[in-house]
Amino acid sequence: MLLIYKETNMTDAQREILVIIDEWWKRFGYGPSIDDIMSINGERGRGNVCRKINALVRLGFLVKVKGRARSVRPKGMRVNKIENS
Repeated sequence: MLLIYKETNMTDAQREILVIIDEWWKRFGYGPSIDDIMSINGERGRGNVCRKINALVRLGFLVKVKGRARSVRPKGMRVNKIENS
């Protein structure tokens, strides 16, 4: 999966956040909070992380479920509990 990420036009910072989110889902079964992402990659601004996440959504790598906390997830991942709740 990481090879696919490297073949795109995303920035290194976006790629790092995408990998963090992907690995977090695999480990815990839900998405990381903005603070979790900030503590892992050393970002100091919530806005910076949010902009990168939104860019990844626009690029089609992440999906958000409106009105849900920690709803951002890799696009190919099926999570019925979040989508149908």
